Amino acid sequence: MYLSYYRLREFPFSLACDERYFYQSSIHAEALANMQYTIEQKKGMVLVTGEVGAGKTFVGHILANRLGPGCTTAIVRHPPQSGKQLLRALAAAAGMNLQTDIDTLRLVEELEGHLVRMHNRGRLVALILDECQDLSPKALEEIRLLWNFELDGQRLIQIVLIGQPELQQRLQEPQWESLRQRIVLSYHLGHLTCEDTHAYIAHRLRVASLEGGAVAQFTPDALSDIFAATGGIPRLVNILCDNALLVGFARNVHCIDRNIISEVLREMTCWNVKTTAQSQAAPPT
Repeated sequence: MYLSYYRLREFPFSLACDERYFYQSSIHAEALANMQYTIEQKKGMVLVTGEVGAGKTFVGHILANRLGPGCTTAIVRHPPQSGKQLLRALAAAAGMNLQTDIDTLRLVEELEGHLVRMHNRGRLVALILDECQDLSPKALEEIRLLWNFELDGQRLIQIVLIGQPELQQRLQEPQWESLRQRIVLSYHLGHLTCEDTHAYIAHRLRVASLEGGAVAQFTPDALSDIFAATGGIPRLVNILCDNALLVGFARNVHCIDRNIISEVLREMTCWNVKTTAQSQAAPPT
């Protein structure tokens, strides 16, 4: 709706996982580099946690892209509720054609044989599991068993577990000690800092702009209120900024100030956040 008005070719604050819009803060850069190294060198299992909206799924998507064509990467975004579902998802991503009624034992045998053949051809195989905090105990146990697939002392599959902070807590339970010991790299994705939030917004506008640059601008006060309202959570920043551009378009202004941010928070979100502008406008008690 507002693209031509702001000289944008596409929506800068879309929630889609588009690598062009990935803002690589120092924390994200370090995490991605170490994750990629750990997988490519077959060092061990990787664990990534973060609050809702922190960008965990996006990081998993970027990691899969960076592993490149030399790696067969299976991304499972919806947590399987059984070990067999997990094995089938991995087999499908690895290019296997399975019988519909195949039993679990036969499935494990065929999958291991397929991974051995890929290993012998020099293929790296990675499994990236999202929303792991919701995995069933049977699926978690299957992950532990998958990790035992090896040939000549080398693991046949590299595994990345992504989930909310309760996943970290769950793995502390005694029954998961053997799985926990296989995790050699663990990262918690925190929120963006105030400075990174400002840079994140500028980066997305720059990527989405037409040649000559976008005319949309966020005032310093508006940027401060965006950070205060979202806490630097990327998903919330995207939602707030997208709605702010929509209000700016409706008002026929290119400059997004804190009054617009206040209006969006008041009328277009359910976050119950009071900004500086709203606090200043409130009558004294």
